[in-house]
Amino acid sequence: VGILARANVDIVFAAGNCGSNCPDDRCEGVVNHSITGANATNSVLTVAGCDLSERRVGYSSQGPAIPGMYANKPDIAAYAHFLGSEALGPGLPDKGTSAACPVASGCVAALRTNLAPRTTSPADLFEQFRRSAQQVGVGGWNRDYGFGIIDPVKAASQLGLIPTG
Repeated sequence: VGILARANVDIVFAAGNCGSNCPDDRCEGVVNHSITGANATNSVLTVAGCDLSERRVGYSSQGPAIPGMYANKPDIAAYAHFLGSEALGPGLPDKGTSAACPVASGCVAALRTNLAPRTTSPADLFEQFRRSAQQVGVGGWNRDYGFGIIDPVKAASQLGLIPTG
């Protein structure tokens, strides 16, 4: 991750599925400080999950990250639990923060096509996503949604990628 970050690569990670409401069995009951490892570093955009009604999905790992790492994780939330690939079976939704992560990654990629890494670093782009996120609850960071739900249109507008008027 460090090598990629130093090369100005946009790195997006899923927050994980160890949320307190309904953690994945693989979490083995660990639901506090469950954002660990690479997804707890400051050089990545860490994505929590929400459903299409903008409610946090219960399995989405909550912050803060593991002690000793960057605490304000997740950074943002993106949509999960939607009918998409049907990889889990016919009529079954794509779910988990591993579904939310590609949604956010696609938003990052869409904006990156018009932003050179030399002029807009990954850190600057991620900060724009945090600033433009749709707030849920109180303003600022919260353990469930990070800085809010991703809003790529607002981010693009604030970066001057969408003409105004």
